Amino acid sequence: MFEEIKKRFYKSLGKSIQNRKKILGLKREDILNDPTRVSKIVKGKYNKHYPHLICRGEYVHLNYLFLCEDYESFKKENILQDEPKAPETEDGKNYDKMLWGHIDWDKMFQDVIRELSELDISEELGKLFEDTLIDYAPYANIRYDELPYNYARIYIDPDERKEKRQTAIERVHLSHGSELFKQTFYEKFSGKTLRQFNNEFSEFVLEYLEKRRPNKYSLGLQAYYFHQTISRTVAYWQSLDGVRYGDMSDEEVNLNPLFKSYYNNGRKQMKAFEEYQKKFDKLHIDI
Repeated sequence: MFEEIKKRFYKSLGKSIQNRKKILGLKREDILNDPTRVSKIVKGKYNKHYPHLICRGEYVHLNYLFLCEDYESFKKENILQDEPKAPETEDGKNYDKMLWGHIDWDKMFQDVIRELSELDISEELGKLFEDTLIDYAPYANIRYDELPYNYARIYIDPDERKEKRQTAIERVHLSHGSELFKQTFYEKFSGKTLRQFNNEFSEFVLEYLEKRRPNKYSLGLQAYYFHQTISRTVAYWQSLDGVRYGDMSDEEVNLNPLFKSYYNNGRKQMKAFEEYQKKFDKLHIDI
């Protein structure tokens, strides 16, 4: 999963290393003792022998490309010795600038959200992604996946559902989630290497989604639970034989108009949540 996103990441990383090589005016043999490895890395080519593009012994060498400002300062470090020492500066204690500094965050975020949106809700990430969309009241009002089919509901045109779902994706994630996505990424991978990035990327996405779940004050979540409550109430009433009779007599009472009135009133309340959502969104408040 997310394999194409990872491939684009490695290509971008290789290009970033190539750019630093050019800026410092270096040849391949100035960087690593094996110039062919430099060629492979800058092209973003990884294989079963180098599954994470850069092997453990190459990090310190390549990181000097991002720590040095010019050719002379790079050559002074004599990095071609077998085990060059990592500098004691703050930047030298990890490889964050080299590994993550090249990322186009908007592109990565949009690609991740698009892939998530195409997952089936039977999958863990697909189900969690769908749950985050409940944060948007207009979509929460048409979510029936967790309600048995005999519960009160109205027909929703598939095209309308698809349109509202896309709006929910844009509202919940693309408009409000980018900074949280980046923050979660750094919490997960800062100070780490490409091995962790490759092996734990799906875990990172899951952690982002967990953080993007609706909070207990979410208008969407209130609308969703409100709909569940009125639907279950109607279903419960309709399942009881006793409620069909009044005044302990045998005269059958038709409760359908009452049920309908109760449910329609509930629908009005759910629509009110949607209106409040629009008003808060106009004020750019993520509630």
